[in-house]
Amino acid sequence: MTKRLLVALTQRVDVSQTGERRDALDQAWAAMMEQLGHIPVALSNNVRSADEYLAALAPDAVILTGGNDVATLPGAVNPAPERDRLEEAAIAYCQHRSKPLLAVCRGLQMLNLHLGGTLVPAHDHVATSHPIRGEYLQGVGSVNSFHNWAIQSGGLAKDLVALGTAPDGTVEAAHHGRLPWFGVMWHPERPISDPAFHRNLVGAAIEGRLKGIA
Repeated sequence: MTKRLLVALTQRVDVSQTGERRDALDQAWAAMMEQLGHIPVALSNNVRSADEYLAALAPDAVILTGGNDVATLPGAVNPAPERDRLEEAAIAYCQHRSKPLLAVCRGLQMLNLHLGGTLVPAHDHVATSHPIRGEYLQGVGSVNSFHNWAIQSGGLAKDLVALGTAPDGTVEAAHHGRLPWFGVMWHPERPISDPAFHRNLVGAAIEGRLKGIA
């Protein structure tokens, strides 16, 4: 039986009409974690010391979820610098402890930038779907797409290995060459096909067993 994990999930930042900055997370993530037998914990973005916060929680795995453009990007939509700081700390937490990390959509963008990669504006990747190319991910089929920024093959960080691409050649899935880190540009918590496959993919990533997900 797989060990029950404490899984920390980052949250998007939404701004209300009154200017309140609110952390938010799709409830589908909690449902998926419970289906996998794990314990979900939503991370607060605006904490005094993200390093101390993560060390005190001591999660077994981290998921960088979608939403918000990275604040340093030109023309960033709904940027959240406080979230960027938290996620930088979350990546460092996983790196120093060799903890599993799953990076989803914006999460993979953040991870790629953190590791020295680059992003380019995405074209026709918002509110659509497309197939995935890549032998490792043959079971995925079509995926959803909701991102304004993309990773070209030449912009992938040197520590990341591409596992799948969109029809336009941009990177849609990657893993770290040494650490148990995996990233996708689509949202496996809201798949357009084969929910069981996507649930197993997420489980494999956060449990640090990337082999056998296809």
